[in-house]
Amino acid sequence: MVKYMNRQGYYDETKTIYGNYGTLFLNDAQVAECTAFQAKAKLNKVEVPMCGTNAKKHKTVGWDGSGTMTLNKVSDRMILLLMDNLRDGIETVCTLISKISDPGNGGTSRVKLSGVKFDELTVADWSSNKLGTESIPFTFEDMEALDTIDPSIVK
Repeated sequence: MVKYMNRQGYYDETKTIYGNYGTLFLNDAQVAECTAFQAKAKLNKVEVPMCGTNAKKHKTVGWDGSGTMTLNKVSDRMILLLMDNLRDGIETVCTLISKISDPGNGGTSRVKLSGVKFDELTVADWSSNKLGTESIPFTFEDMEALDTIDPSIVK
């Protein structure tokens, strides 16, 4: 078991996960040029009118999944994946797996996103004296935790 807390209740700062140990897989192929990845599930809520309180009350009725992956521009990976389908009116649907496993932490966090649909395709974007990157927004329809890091407090 990995110890995250000391006796005073403070977490061990050496267990903080460092982003350089992140890995992204797109349809089971590693995306080695990925330099940043973020996915969020935004909760959709409706207001529930209620007497006897001044506070607004809400009920969660669903969620929207979205995110962004940032790549160093080393190939036409996204053009090859999306362009022909876009031109032919076919929707490209993918699976993404995010993995982070910092050796100083001792744990692994892996999340699978299904029903991934990209929001845009960068066809060309470059300028002199600048490394090429792509920031690719997407939505997703399902999520699954494959591996998690347990936040248990060791007393």
